Amino acid sequence: MKFSELFQKGILGVTGAARRPNVTEVSGWGRWSALLRSNDNAFLEPLMSLGGAWEPRLSNSVRSALRSCRLCLFIAFANLMQNRVRFLVAAGGTAVPILLLVMQIASLDAVRQKVSSLYDAFDFDIAIVSDSYQFLIASGTFDRVRLSQASAVPGVAESFALNIGSTRWGDIATDKYSPVMVIGLDQPGHFVRDPAIGQGFGLLRSSRDVLADSYSSSDLGSVETGTLARLTGRTVEVAGQFQLGLFFYADGSVVVPNTDFPAFTGHAPTEVSVGLVKLAADADPGTVRNDLAAALPQDVRVLQRSELIDEEEGYFLSTKPLGIMMRISMLIAFVVGSVILLQVLSADVVNRIDEFATLNAIGYSSAFVLGVGLCETFGLVLSAFVPALLVGAVLLGIAQWTTHLQTAVTPYLVVRILFIVLCMCFVSGITVVRRIVQADPAELY
Repeated sequence: MKFSELFQKGILGVTGAARRPNVTEVSGWGRWSALLRSNDNAFLEPLMSLGGAWEPRLSNSVRSALRSCRLCLFIAFANLMQNRVRFLVAAGGTAVPILLLVMQIASLDAVRQKVSSLYDAFDFDIAIVSDSYQFLIASGTFDRVRLSQASAVPGVAESFALNIGSTRWGDIATDKYSPVMVIGLDQPGHFVRDPAIGQGFGLLRSSRDVLADSYSSSDLGSVETGTLARLTGRTVEVAGQFQLGLFFYADGSVVVPNTDFPAFTGHAPTEVSVGLVKLAADADPGTVRNDLAAALPQDVRVLQRSELIDEEEGYFLSTKPLGIMMRISMLIAFVVGSVILLQVLSADVVNRIDEFATLNAIGYSSAFVLGVGLCETFGLVLSAFVPALLVGAVLLGIAQWTTHLQTAVTPYLVVRILFIVLCMCFVSGITVVRRIVQADPAELY
């Protein structure tokens, strides 16, 4: 429908006032008339009824603004639905970069959660690490006596040694060897949150017993309870399982007591990778952290729990290529989505430039004309957002099932994606609607 026809039929007035369209008045108007007949009438009719129940209680200025908003929505959605094939193609093209954003952001969140999942398995307030600490598998070591020194600082309740090393796991059936991470623990006590590790540690009754990660790569072969394998050339038996999936560090992981850790990794018995400290109930973490930093030698660093986890996540997301490439991919998806929106909306504006000029000519404000263009933009984006989110939820569910990464769609993820998409929509919309506002009625003659 041409805006000039709306004017001729009286739906648009020369004073900028708008009245509700009568379906019988517009039933013969080209493609727009199809939107106001039978089933399609039920789609657009609520747009012109928006706020109707409250309208008598509102002031004249508010009622006028509400009617203008209703008319903006009506025109915008009618424009979008005029050519449905074109609308579906445009929505599909816009949905692709939105889908990429969903996948990239969910994957980035999953990586952030996974790289700190080992620390999440333990209950501690402060960590003591070597001054050469980079990340979990390259933590360096320090003398165990530092934990004894830390226990003497007021506010410290308990300390716990966590050792990290690497070696090779040999599948006896295939004689195939794969890299694994070896996790050495003191008696868990109150430090272990993960019930599978806490309860499974009691099953390690001999130096040949280990706990195996059931989320390990299939390259390790079977890691079921009772399986025999080789660890650093020594025959071991899987006494129990836990679930971490630390594949960013190695193909798999095993838990052993710290008394057996040196035999599998070659580390000195007196060396510790990470010291975990639990504070007294009334202790202030910040104060105790400063006291520990002052009391301990310069060969160690003292970090609060949040600081340690932030360092671990930051290393993988900001330093390692994985996180950098994922952030670049997100930026590319944002740019591609903005360009697609810009092209689609620009084509529609070019086709309707005379109609927008007519609105300007008959007295409608630039704000009203701008509103029509922005409503079209947001309508197109929201039409693409829902299917993109649904497809993304299915793909992320498959990814979670196969990789054990926590990639499920959550309300927090939906809100963040929607915010980014609306920003993308706003950037493209503002660029295009400037041409709408600048439409010159004189060019019609």
